[in-house]
Amino acid sequence: MAQSTTNLGKIHVFPSESLYNQFKDTIASNDLALLKDDGAYIVAALLGQNGYVKFSNGLILQWGRSTAATLNFSLPFQKFYCITTAQESWTSATFNNTSWIARTNSSITWPTYQNTNINYIAVGM
Repeated sequence: MAQSTTNLGKIHVFPSESLYNQFKDTIASNDLALLKDDGAYIVAALLGQNGYVKFSNGLILQWGRSTAATLNFSLPFQKFYCITTAQESWTSATFNNTSWIARTNSSITWPTYQNTNINYIAVGM
C-alpha cells in the first residue's frame, strides 16, 4: 500500500514572539514556525502509517497499525502511560483492550487474530 506524504517544508523555532514577528513574512507557506518558549515544540517526527511525534518537554505520541503478536515501538518510552487500540475488522473473535500478554517501555504483546489489523495510539515520555 502506498503512503501519501505532504511536503511540510522546514521547521523554524523562534525563541520569542518578537523575533518571530520580524521574520514571519519570509517563512514559506508550507513551513512550520514554532515558539521555543511555548514549552512543547516538536523535536522529532515520523509522519507515516506507523509513526511518532516527540515534543521538547519529553512527551511522545506513537501510532500505527500491526498484525504482529509483538509490536516494537519506533521510540522506546522512559515512562509508558497508556495505549489505546481498536481492532480494524470485527470477526467472531473479541478483542479486549485489557488482555495484554506483556507490556514494556519498548514493546507490547497482545493476542492476534488472523487477517485482523490492530490500530494503536501510545502515549509516554
